[in-house]
Formats: sequence, C-alpha cells, structure tokens
Amino acid sequence: MKICFKNASDLLDGINLVAADLGFTLSCESEADVTVYVEVSKDVISSVTLNGKNAKIVYGNGKARFFRALMELVSMLKASKTEGSITFNPLFISNGAMLDVSRNAVMNLKYLKFYLRKMALLGMNTFMLYTEDTYTVDSRPYFGHMRGRYSKAEIKELDAYAQKLGIELVPCIQVLGHLATALRWAAMAPVKDTTNALLTNCEETYTLIDEMFKSIRECFTSNRIHLGLDETHDLGTGKYLDTFGYRERKDIYFDHLARVTDMAKGYGFKPMMWSDMFFRMSAKGITNFEDFDPRTVLPYDIGKYLPEGVQPVFWDYYHPEESFYSVNIEKHKKLSDNTIFAGGIWCWTSHSPHFSRSYRCSMPALEACKKGGIKEVIATVWHNTSLASLILSIAGLTWFADYDYTSGNCDLDYMKRTFASVTGQSYDEIVSTELPEYPHGGDVGLSMRLFYNDPLLGLIDKHVEGLDTATYYKGVSEKLKDIDGGEFAPAIDVIKKLSSLFENKADFGVRLKKAYDNNDTETLKALANECDVIIEKLSALRESHYSSWMEYNKPFGWEVHDIHYGGLIMRFETAKERIVSFLAGKIEAIAELEEARLRYDCQPEGAPLAIGNFLWLRYHENVTPGLL
Repeated sequence: MKICFKNASDLLDGINLVAADLGFTLSCESEADVTVYVEVSKDVISSVTLNGKNAKIVYGNGKARFFRALMELVSMLKASKTEGSITFNPLFISNGAMLDVSRNAVMNLKYLKFYLRKMALLGMNTFMLYTEDTYTVDSRPYFGHMRGRYSKAEIKELDAYAQKLGIELVPCIQVLGHLATALRWAAMAPVKDTTNALLTNCEETYTLIDEMFKSIRECFTSNRIHLGLDETHDLGTGKYLDTFGYRERKDIYFDHLARVTDMAKGYGFKPMMWSDMFFRMSAKGITNFEDFDPRTVLPYDIGKYLPEGVQPVFWDYYHPEESFYSVNIEKHKKLSDNTIFAGGIWCWTSHSPHFSRSYRCSMPALEACKKGGIKEVIATVWHNTSLASLILSIAGLTWFADYDYTSGNCDLDYMKRTFASVTGQSYDEIVSTELPEYPHGGDVGLSMRLFYNDPLLGLIDKHVEGLDTATYYKGVSEKLKDIDGGEFAPAIDVIKKLSSLFENKADFGVRLKKAYDNNDTETLKALANECDVIIEKLSALRESHYSSWMEYNKPFGWEVHDIHYGGLIMRFETAKERIVSFLAGKIEAIAELEEARLRYDCQPEGAPLAIGNFLWLRYHENVTPGLL
C-alpha cells in the first residue's frame, strides 16, 4: 500500500516510524494508492474521511490525534473500503501510560520504542517512565548500580523518538519513599531514614535530590515531572527519630513536600504527585483502613498543604464500583481542581496481566472520570518483580484509548478491532494468556503462588485441595498451543510453558501428602519419578523465560529469576531424594509430610477459601516460613 501525505511536513518523521507497523510505504502523489490531505484544528479532534483515492485527516490537541486517525484510515483501506468517515472528539486532554521499569524488568530501548509506536496508533499522548533508581545521576555511582539504569543518552534518544509520535515523555521518579534499592548501599547511609525512605531535614538529602533534578532536566524536554511521594508509611521512624526526635508524620511530610516542589520548580518543572498520603494522614481512627478509604474525611483546609501548581494523582486499581471512584474524585477537589486519575493494568502479581480484573476496575473508573470532570488519565503498569512480561499490557491500553476517543461509548468488540488494527494480533489470544491464573475460577491470580509453592512444605496446598488442576491446565495448554503472537510471541511462549508445568506441579504437594498419609507406595514411586518430569518442565520454562526477558528487557534483574529457578529445581531434587530414601527404608518418615497442612490465609477450617487475599510481597513468603 502506497500513501502520499500533503501538508504533513512536521509529521513525516513520525509517519516513517509507524509506516512498517501499519503496512504501508510513503509515495509521491502520482504513484500513491491514496493521497492524504492533513489539516490541523484548534479543537480536540481526530477525524478521517476517505473518498476514493483521496482522504482527509483533521486533528487537534497534538500529533497523537493524527496517528489515531491514520490508524483508522489504514484499517479502512485494508478492509477494501473506498468511502468512509469517522470523527472522534476525545474526552481527555491527556491520556497515556506509566510503565514501571524499576522492579528488575528494565525494558530495553527497542521495545520501549515499540510500546510508544503502539501508543501513538492508539492515539495516546503521554508516557511516564517510572524510574526509582534506574536513571543516571552522574555524581552518584551507586544510584542504580547494576540495576540496568538508563544512560542520559538513552533517555534523550527515547525522548526524541516520543516527540516524533506526539507523545510527551514524562519523568516519574521518587524523592522520598520507594528507594530501597538505592538506599541499600553504605554510600547512601547519610541520606537514609528507613529501609525505603530518604532522611528529611538533612541537607545532604536535598543535595541528592537537586542532583536528581539536574540529571532529569538534562534528559527530558517535558516540563512536567512526577515526584512520587507515595506510601511513605514509615517516614520519620528510623534515623530521623534518632537524630531529631519524634515529630508528627504529617509535619515531616508536608515540610519535605514544600521544599522538593520548590526545588523542582526551580528547574522549570511542573510537578505532580501521588495523593494517597493526604488521605492516609486524614484517616486516624479508621479501623482496617485501605488507601482512599471512602470513610476518610479530609479536613476542610487540606488543600493548603498541596503546594501551588502541583497536580495530585489519584490512583486505584482494585475497585469495580463506579461509586468508589466518584466519591474520591469529589474529595480530591478539596486538594485541586486539576486532579489526574491513574488506573492499572495488573502486571504485578502474576505471570500474565490480570486482564479480566483490570478491565472490570478500569471501565467504571473511566466512567467516573468522565462524570467527574477529570481531564487527564493514565494506565499504570507496575511490575513489582513479578514474572509478567510488560509488553502484554498493550492490550489493556486499548481500553483507556477507546474510552477516550468514543467519549465512553465503546464496547469490547470495538476495542478488539482497535487492538488488531494497531498490533496485527488477536485481542482474545493475548488476553487468553491470563488463563493459567484462574484454576479456582476466581479473579485474583494464583500462578505465582502455585509456581513457588514448595513440594515438601506445601504452604499453598490447602488452597488447592479439591481443584482438578491437571484437567484445567491441560485444557489451557490446548487453548494456547496454536497462538503465534508476532512480537508478543516470546512472552506468550512463557505462558505456554507455565501451563504445561502446572499440569504436574500445581497439585503435586496435595497428591504427595495424600499418598504419604495413606502409605500408598506405588503412588509415591510414581511421584518420585514425576519430580524428574517437573524438573524438565521447569528447565524448559526457565529457557523460554530467559529468551523472553533478553528480548524485551536489559539483562540486569534476570539474576533473580536464575536464583528462583535454581532453587525450585533443587527443591524437586530434594523431594525426589526424600521420597526415594523413605521408600528404601533409609529414613523412617518424611518429617515435612508428617506436618498437617494449614491454610495460608489463617482462616478457620470450613470458611470460604480466601485465595483472593494473597498479596505478592516477596517470593519466599509462599515457600518457607524460615528466614532468607
């Protein structure tokens, strides 16, 4: 397909970037299949009209609106249409994604650019790069040491690439909490309050933060910056307490907030920040408090603590009720009339994004944003050292993009068509990668619990009893086997290997305990042999995961998975050795199997299984009650 563009000189760099993705080449008018006339509007609009060999694109509110219209035009042409038109008047001024590249998986530039191109074709115009210590601060060699941090040159290259596509690359950092990986080093001791938080009221800390801002200013053209400042629950309880004595957390927090925002503004930045701490500090006396708890009553004068010009970012990924978001959007008006909403595409507790749960929470949240006058939304894609490949999250971005462009009048079938047009892949096939998460029929994934569950200690076994996991996973493997996935193929292959592993591993401990209790020697012999099968499948999964990781990410962080896989393989070596020794009479009992299995959730026998209450913290918590 050959396309000629008229009045599009400032778009040509970006058009060249996406041409191969859409399957066309640029051409002169005489040789073109279609000539596209481009018009810039003052309105927030994305419009395309096709009439034979001529087409017109009208766009306003940035280049990303053009690329959405271009995608729609190419979709028409690929469907052999000669006439057609579509006009979007987007709801949101800014709609984008935040990608977590701080939790071991540091996506490489090749696939960050891939991600940006797909965002542009969806019409999204903002991309936040969440970097805790995975960017370069010249004067701090231990900041991001061996973490795969981006060089200044890499960020500048990515920034220039994003600009060509009409996407604003926004730095998203931390200037208080969530800095454990940086603060682990002795070189950072002077600025460390607790394991996670910087030491406030300390000039060395503000020297570090100034160096952070300086580095970020050199790399990003955007004047916007996300300062983080969330979840600092332990603030003032470590070195601060020893040095300065006890002080109310809110006073420490708000003094620091005022100072760092002034520093950011000094570099020409317009700051934003997560808003959860305003709610947490207003929630004294509320039992079982959860972030943005609807019972929270914000003080009438809470807004005075938010520095002028700082945008609060209201995040939530957990609630399927529109009312939850509506109530909190209204409460945020006490802070600012310019709040940003951040939803989530769950990649932080699983091997694959929890598409179903994410969708159920995202759509009512976006509806509340529409009704509440929110003008900026982002889809956060956290990683939290999970096993999920972040590249799969692009399917979830489609929800945010299509809701925006259709003013909330989209449906899932339309989103599937959009995803296929943007990626060339089947939405249903990509989303089917979540199937290994739900052998229990719930909406919270079990894959990481089943994956790390120990064959002899079986901390998760009580929650698997009664599930026919072998049949379930054989069915999943059958559904996944013929999926190709194009650029997503390496990530999908990991899920295929995982499902195959779970055909054996998911209920191995349950079957082992039952055979041992019944003194079923024949089954114990078979289970000893099955250890070899599981080891072989673990090795195959590790190989697939390694290939996928090295395709999408920098190599740093993979060492953690080598340690995990190695530990799992050795535990099955040990399990086989223990079973064989018992059968041979070398040991009188397998002590680990003598112990009763208890519920991991500590609920009484007979209570509904609270599988959904598991939260991923560190892998070993599902493996051993011992110390690591």
